[in-house]
Amino acid sequence: MNTLIFPTAQNAVEKIAQELQLYSRQNRAVHISLSGGSTPKLLFKTLAQAPYITGINWANLHFWWGDDRMVPPHDPESNYGEVQKLLFDHIQISTENIHRIRGEDDVEQELARFSQELTACVPNQQFDWIILGMGTDGHTASLFPHQTDFADPNLAVIAKHPESGQLRISKTAKLLEQAKRITYLVTGSSKADILREIQTTSAENLPYPAAKIKAKNGITEWYLDKDAAKLLD
Repeated sequence: MNTLIFPTAQNAVEKIAQELQLYSRQNRAVHISLSGGSTPKLLFKTLAQAPYITGINWANLHFWWGDDRMVPPHDPESNYGEVQKLLFDHIQISTENIHRIRGEDDVEQELARFSQELTACVPNQQFDWIILGMGTDGHTASLFPHQTDFADPNLAVIAKHPESGQLRISKTAKLLEQAKRITYLVTGSSKADILREIQTTSAENLPYPAAKIKAKNGITEWYLDKDAAKLLD
């Protein structure tokens, strides 16, 4: 594991915010994929404050999501809705730069539309930076243990939460692995055991998508806070 350990989750998201600021200065469209979950909320709140709110050239950043639940944007379960409320409502950014999964629409129709948008907008379907989380079960995006097809040739897939049955749309492992850079942002002591397992066990012997999905021709790294990293060597 290529790992950076931070004293707190806030320190980790500050690092990501600083790097987003650097990406925004590249004078081109930069395609960023965001994660849901509690720690990214810290990131969005941070980005909506000084110095980032005015220091980032938002016009150059295009935002996508690794996955989203098939719920309307105003639903608390919507990953897009959280970013809209915590960040987009507070910055100057074109709607053309926001590539959300339309969770309020029919799932099959939205899968087709979203896949077409990925093909049309992302050069070579290669993201500049994909930020992923990890569940305590080792899932990432909405790719769950024992039900992920790592060879799926498509760009996106309909996924079903193994316990609740809730439908989601997720990027496939194939699309994630084409990224120039993947950063797993993982915080909290509840993730410590599984991180230890990932560090000490070959990925091919583990069922966890987060252990297996890596940038095939790019950088894969883990940003952890000290609570998540407490059992690592």
